[in-house]
Amino acid sequence: MRRSAILASIALCLAAAGCAETSIKAGMQTRSAIYANSLLERSNGIRALLTSDPPKVGILQGVSPGAPLRGLGPLASDGVRVALHRRCPGSTVVSGPTVVGLAAQAGKSPVLARLLREANDTGILSAADLAEIGTATGLEWFFIAIVASNDVRDATRFSLFGVTAVRSHWTTSNLTLQLWHAPSGRMAWQSVGDCTEYVESVATAPVPLHVVMAELAGAMVTDLVQGRSRSSLIFVLNRPEHHEIERVDDAADADPLPEDPTVSPDSGPADKPDVEPEPEARSATGSS
Repeated sequence: MRRSAILASIALCLAAAGCAETSIKAGMQTRSAIYANSLLERSNGIRALLTSDPPKVGILQGVSPGAPLRGLGPLASDGVRVALHRRCPGSTVVSGPTVVGLAAQAGKSPVLARLLREANDTGILSAADLAEIGTATGLEWFFIAIVASNDVRDATRFSLFGVTAVRSHWTTSNLTLQLWHAPSGRMAWQSVGDCTEYVESVATAPVPLHVVMAELAGAMVTDLVQGRSRSSLIFVLNRPEHHEIERVDDAADADPLPEDPTVSPDSGPADKPDVEPEPEARSATGSS
């Protein structure tokens, strides 16, 4: 009799958990700065640059230094592609695979490989190689995403006699996104940030890394387009199709944050972007 009551209790818990709506909670923070404001001003502003026709901006394949992260660079670069289409309607930025194709057509694949290899090893883009790739592809600017770390964890919230009723999953991604000017070999803008997405359900899987990367890259792109120096966002998504966030059908989907009644954004003040003094703008000191 007692055993039957226990089994009945387990069944009720599983049923209740199974009927609960799956919600995805996300939190992220970013920090951005401009390092070559004069170059961006010559392009009539960042939005004009990102929507220029013909295109002036491309995405380099992302890099992921360190053995635990190896192979995640393409996920990051695709996350940037998704973010640009969602957060900057009319974006003409050339995707990573297209940049690879343009470089191959011009016979510059070895140069591109060397450029990315050095970026992976040092975090710096070779000015000479970057200028050569820019000339070969006809592009003046390049985004590159650097994967700092990724972490996927899970824990059992309720388990009895080997039966798991609810399992919690955390997916965290840390990225650096940079915008480089090919002709001068200078980094014009950089953003660093992290995003964690949490989901709790009976049978749901962790949020895929490429979804988290796209969310984080989206916040960074929004900072760039809107002229913000930082973002701090917390929101809840109650939509099972969240794993298809990379699917964008039209510009109506290009929202800075999901417009959902359950969304509760907690944003920091819209600071003006940090603008570092450029080398040529610094006055000489201590001269005789």
